[in-house]
Amino acid sequence: MIHAKFVFDQKKRVESFYLTGHAEYAESGKDIYCSAASAITQTVIGTLTEILEAGRDFVYLNQAGEIDCRILNYDNLPQDKKIAARSLMLSAYIGLKQIEMIDGQEFLSIEKVEEYQ
Repeated sequence: MIHAKFVFDQKKRVESFYLTGHAEYAESGKDIYCSAASAITQTVIGTLTEILEAGRDFVYLNQAGEIDCRILNYDNLPQDKKIAARSLMLSAYIGLKQIEMIDGQEFLSIEKVEEYQ
């Protein structure tokens, strides 16, 4: 099973996401759940690298069976980049929630951590 953890900050923005594991729906390279989760999260990370500076504005890890992405400080970003980063990070959460809701509960588990409560 893929385990995904999304951490929301006090302003209800996705501060980070972390995915680990494998769906084990099918063999490697043919697993639609792993492919979908990977495509969503890697698109977010790839787009962030185009608009932000990795290592300064955000950090990420992308290796077999583990994906991690964290915005270091939204408040240090210019307004346009802050809006873009917030939208991208939220899109990862929404995209994976949609997979989970459409018969994916057996292969994908999402944890939402709200730091503002």
